[in-house]
Amino acid sequence: MIICIGNALVDSLEQIDELVIDELNLNKARMTLVDKERSNFLLQNMKNPFYEAGGSAANTAYWISQLGGEAGFIGKISNDELGKQFQTSLKDSGLKDYTIFEREDNQTGLCAIFITPDGERTMNTYLGAGEYLSVEDLNIDAIKEAKILYMEGYLWDKPASKSAFLHAAKVNKESGGLNSISLSDVFCIEMHRESFISFIENDIDYVFCNEDELNSLLQKNSIEESTKLFLEQFPKVEQLVCTLGSNGVLILESGNKHFFNASEAIVVDKTGAGDFFAAGYLYGLQKGLSVTESAEIANKSAAHVISEIGVRPKKNFVN
Repeated sequence: MIICIGNALVDSLEQIDELVIDELNLNKARMTLVDKERSNFLLQNMKNPFYEAGGSAANTAYWISQLGGEAGFIGKISNDELGKQFQTSLKDSGLKDYTIFEREDNQTGLCAIFITPDGERTMNTYLGAGEYLSVEDLNIDAIKEAKILYMEGYLWDKPASKSAFLHAAKVNKESGGLNSISLSDVFCIEMHRESFISFIENDIDYVFCNEDELNSLLQKNSIEESTKLFLEQFPKVEQLVCTLGSNGVLILESGNKHFFNASEAIVVDKTGAGDFFAAGYLYGLQKGLSVTESAEIANKSAAHVISEIGVRPKKNFVN
């Protein structure tokens, strides 16, 4: 079982013209945390959005299950329509659902995603109930049984959710499991660089990131400098899995560097590319596949999700 912990979000997606980025003062191709007022404003300026369950770790858990792996998701929702929609999506996907309801009157988290003609997604996230995840909310039995625990960096902001991550990693490690983390976004790293570094040094076996995130973490200007420092600074990490966009992926494993080309894809919407890549790779780990085999599934998974709008692909996946 792979247990994924993260924000429980419902995505609201809309394709827009490039001009709208400036009109709504959006931070293109990044994820920005927003308050409820800003979230509502952006939703009001969406002309014809469509909604689907999302959230980085939830997307990863979803795709692992669609590949035929065993996955579960831990997150926090509200007992509202968005929360019910999110939970229904998990159950329909065949996931183990470990979401719990927030007691307070907090809306289920929502992410307003604007997709420009170049396929870039600009995300504006209101965490809502999700940011109140705490140690008490964790399903400890599920974590103890997990072969791999996967955590998203987006939930590192609140002390309670950060404590939940640290506790989950400790429990999983003591039970003989492997811990993995997605660095999520440059803004997360800039806010929490030192604590991320400490967490990776002490508790993490697999790190998932992209080139910008790795350079930000290690405060270097090139992938060559960053990988060299990573090997020196994190000798206990089993693998670094770093996506390079259209240039493919770099994997550091036991001091060895592996490069793999990206799968060919028609880019429609880049939402979920990293989430699906991580899912494909984690699925490979779960099935005992090699680095090469896991990377191939991961690349194909990322290419699959970006070929259409949203993170619940309608097309058949060909592995």
